[in-house]
Amino acid sequence: MPEIIIEQNQNISNYINMLQLPYSSSIQNHMLNMVSGIITAEGNKNVSAIYRKLTCNRDRSCGSRFLGEYKWNHEYVDHKRISHSLHAVKKNVNQDAVGFLIVDDSLSKKDNSTKKIEGLDYHHSHSDGKTMWSHCIVSSHYKVSEYSLPLNFKLYLRKQFFGKKAKRHFKNKHELAMQLVDEFTPATETTYLLVDAWYTSGKLMLHGLKRGYHTIGRVKSNRVIYPFGIKTSVKGFSTHIRKNETCPVTAGDNKYYVYRYEGKINDLENAVILMCWSKADLSDKPAFIVSTDVSLNTAIILEYYQNRWDIEVSYRYHKNSLGFDEYQVESLTSIKRFWSMIFMAYTFLELFRTSNGKTLKLKTIGDTVGYFRQQYMVEIAKFAYYCAAEGVSLESMISKLGIAA
Repeated sequence: MPEIIIEQNQNISNYINMLQLPYSSSIQNHMLNMVSGIITAEGNKNVSAIYRKLTCNRDRSCGSRFLGEYKWNHEYVDHKRISHSLHAVKKNVNQDAVGFLIVDDSLSKKDNSTKKIEGLDYHHSHSDGKTMWSHCIVSSHYKVSEYSLPLNFKLYLRKQFFGKKAKRHFKNKHELAMQLVDEFTPATETTYLLVDAWYTSGKLMLHGLKRGYHTIGRVKSNRVIYPFGIKTSVKGFSTHIRKNETCPVTAGDNKYYVYRYEGKINDLENAVILMCWSKADLSDKPAFIVSTDVSLNTAIILEYYQNRWDIEVSYRYHKNSLGFDEYQVESLTSIKRFWSMIFMAYTFLELFRTSNGKTLKLKTIGDTVGYFRQQYMVEIAKFAYYCAAEGVSLESMISKLGIAA
């Protein structure tokens, strides 16, 4: 009876080999199997479900030991993955293309019964409007030309988690974001840092400028500006704006009515803040966008800022298609390694999509996941056909596939 060899495993195997990881063939095979299972498994993505997709009758404990006991460093693996993907971008993108480094945070929500999982705490969820029992990660994403790639992640842990070591080890979300900025190496000459209102602090924007990146992001309504030398909030100032003082601006499929302020804001001597309404009579609640690059015109600022949505799409695919929230391992070491494999799966899918999208008509990560799941089913059908032709019993075939009759 033949061994099951799933077609996409060869693609993933080639990808892992290109990372040139200094680990044993056993560890790299686990990476190959786990990344393949993450992509092809539908529904629940815990370790058991992932390993059931391998069709080799491996026990769940194999994956648990790989995540918790084997000697490999997920941070080094992430570094090699990121370096490889940025090299691919640099090789295929014009140097004059504008790139966008996007930083944000997301919650990995768990049920309240999961008390044994290390590092869980109550974090505020903007989407739910309340605190949720969860892990919180701060992560970075890179958008340039046709590429939209996940970069790195940092787990945010509250100060009390570190106890007496808090002074040395604790970092707030802004400090974690600055670490992600420091670790980034752009593939093109021009890069903008895109963030939401939580991260547009003067400290982070100045840090970005030191690294050579202008920031574009939303600001909260209480942000202080100084029009005509008068100290006021952007919200307070916006109530005095009249329609004839705004300019209609189209960004993507949306039209906005925008008032442009340029001048001093808290922490910066000169910046642009755009006050944007979607209704012509300015009756809706305005959004406030800051840019530290005052040379950009209003339409370009809004166009560039829309690229921030890529990280939100990335979070959705990580959770809905790749099982980012579905771990049942308990130690932080195992959890971070699990996330590392999911980031590897996403990066592989995006590089595959950009290389083969036109030929295979893959527009999104969702399309790419669907393609590999379809290929998986084709391989299973081929195997079943071969077994039937060779007279292999149904019981033997089912056993080899690792599924219940």
